[in-house]
Amino acid sequence: MIRKAQYAGSWYPADPHSLKSLVEESIAQATRFDGAYRFAVLPHAGLFYSKDGIAPFFASDLSKVRRIVIISPSHYANLGHNVLASAPLTGCETPLATLTAQDLSFADQRYFSAVQSEHALEMILPYIAALKQPPVVSLAMVSHISDAARVHVIAKRLIAELGETELTEGHTVVVASSDFTHYGPRFGYTPYHSQVHQRVKDDDLALSTMLSEGRIEEAHAFCASHNNTVCGCSASLVVASMALQTAATGRVASYYTSSDITHSTDPNFVAYSTILWS
Repeated sequence: MIRKAQYAGSWYPADPHSLKSLVEESIAQATRFDGAYRFAVLPHAGLFYSKDGIAPFFASDLSKVRRIVIISPSHYANLGHNVLASAPLTGCETPLATLTAQDLSFADQRYFSAVQSEHALEMILPYIAALKQPPVVSLAMVSHISDAARVHVIAKRLIAELGETELTEGHTVVVASSDFTHYGPRFGYTPYHSQVHQRVKDDDLALSTMLSEGRIEEAHAFCASHNNTVCGCSASLVVASMALQTAATGRVASYYTSSDITHSTDPNFVAYSTILWS
């Protein structure tokens, strides 16, 4: 049960040398922060866009990490509300190496095709494979959580599943895979008619700060009231709640948009926020 590298050659280089260079160069250029990180929210666009948001996590000290759990939204399969889904896997293929996978207790074969097709699970895997001693990986998806109370319940379930000691000591780390606001006619989201980039940035940084500070109820209400297009909002809420429940300290490490990368005047753009908890 190997998850194939479905997006190699399209969303990032399939050539191992080119991919390793991309990963290593982005880590070398990343802003470094003190501390080893236990939880994170990282972007999942094609690596041309998301590498600058992923790299700060991998520029930190990961020497104690034995397992990385990635939680993403489901872009292609309808999971329903309040469903935490995973599939049985023995490994995850990347152009650099095939990572060893460790199943979660709720892994179900019914979700294998959803896990296989989900790009939000894949973009972080090459960075893990580039580590000198890659930890095992576990993959899960959650798309919509109906209320903040359920966020805390799902987070508590995962803490019990993964082991609170493993989490607090940094042997297991949990990453939410999420891009932030998708703005423009292409995404059906155009609430602003002036100072668009600044107002989107204000929204995204407000939400990012709520998440980093463990203000789960406010963050859930913010996502609902703004009808926003933060695709991994539920995954981010779960990881923020896990960080809160294990007394981790968060910070917003970076924020930028696809327009900052391309210098384009296209009215359609996607935003990326990196949140790290130590």
